[in-house]
This record gives sequence, C-alpha cells and structure tokens, in this order.
Amino acid sequence: MPDKDHIKSVEKCFLILDCLHNGRRLMTLDEITQTTGHKKTTCFRLLKTLRTLGVVELSPDTKKYQFGPRLAALGLTALKNMNLRNAALPILQELRDETGETVNLTILSGSEILYVERIMSDYLVNVNVNIGDRLPVHCASMGKVILAYLPEDRLETILPAISFGKKTDKTIVSRSALIRELEQIRSKGYAINDEELEKGLRAVAAPIFNYTGEAFAATNIAWTTARHPERRTFLEYAGKIVSAAEKISRLMGYTPG
Repeated sequence: MPDKDHIKSVEKCFLILDCLHNGRRLMTLDEITQTTGHKKTTCFRLLKTLRTLGVVELSPDTKKYQFGPRLAALGLTALKNMNLRNAALPILQELRDETGETVNLTILSGSEILYVERIMSDYLVNVNVNIGDRLPVHCASMGKVILAYLPEDRLETILPAISFGKKTDKTIVSRSALIRELEQIRSKGYAINDEELEKGLRAVAAPIFNYTGEAFAATNIAWTTARHPERRTFLEYAGKIVSAAEKISRLMGYTPG
C-alpha cells in the first residue's frame, strides 16, 4: 500500500538535487527535465522554489543551475561526521604542529571551494576565513590544484562560471592565464598562492583523490610573508603538503595507477 505520508513533491525536489550531484556539473532546465523525466513545468516550479530557499542557484550568464549556499550551510552539520574530515584531521593536526602554520581542508563546490576544516597557527594569518566559508577557485591554491586534476569535460563546465574577480594585483584574471597555470600545477604536483588572494598571504596546496580517482578536495599550508618572506618556503612546504594529501587520499580509498 502507498504511504499516505509520502510527499511526492519533496521526492521530486530530491531527484533534482540528485541529478545535479550525480551529473557533477551545472545543468540547464532542459537537461534537468530530460534527466529526471519530470515535466518541464514541474521542474521549473520546483527549481524556482529551491532558488527562493537558496538551495540552488541559477547562473544569469549560462542559464545553468548549481547547488546554492544554503545547501552548503545545511550540510555543515554533517561535515563533522564526514569521512574526509575525520580521516584528515589527525594528519592536518600533525602537519600544523610540524610547521607551526595554518593548515586548511576544502572541497570543490561549483566554481568555489568550501572550507571544511582549519587547524590554525598560533601566529596571525591575515585572512578572515572560517569553516563553511567559500572562496573562488581561481585565486585560491586549493581551488587551482583541484581544477588542475579534474577531467577535461568537468573542467569545461566550471570555467564558464568563474567570474575572475581581482583580489590583488597578482590575481589570475583570465581563463587563458588560469589554464596555463593549471598545466604548470600538473607538472609539479602542487599549487601555490603567491599573494593572489590577499597581500602578504602565501600558501601551497595538494589535491586529495577519492576511490574513483577523482580530485574532489584539497589541503594547504598557509603563512604570511612577514614570517617567511623567502620563496624557498614554497619548496620546503610543498613536499610536506603533497605527502599529507597522499595519506588522506589513501584513507579515501585512492590507489595510484
């Protein structure tokens, strides 16, 4: 017998959210309609409601839908029990104790990175970022390193959504410049941020892979030029962050090919 308490419209909303999640890309109304099998008018009304609630967002340029900030905020409670965070935390803490610098953990969320953990330095790091905050991928070391290891088709769905806002005079401000940097990142195995997000702030990041081999998260070490003005710090910390990311990846089930 059908459950009289089962609300079909709620089920349809979750089918749309699953569609965006499983597709792992921004999708148009027509694509969502085709994937879910619902009527276009039904999908439009449900998406409009989800937009009003902040659960999904519609890009005015591409007319494509993606997850919204409220969905990320609702998920923060679950992040405390998230396998990634639980697995990474001891490794991040050890790295923070070894370097004395702030160590961060993020996941990819649309054209942004979402902070899921921060192990703070005892010293001042001149950027006001908290767990649950988001940053554009193009001006963050963790964002760039995830992009560098995404499959080409997935990368192509994200690049059009990047606004390339300028944070400092060193920020990457064009698609072509970002693509050139992604090539360099793949050749080195890590990404740096040399005052691209905020003046006086540097970082080095490495990708974290899941059991399917997908780069879905990243970790970095962040420090100030006031503490370490010399550029050799990038190389000194690069090996440490790559090693930490590899350990976390293995805990996520990743086996290098």
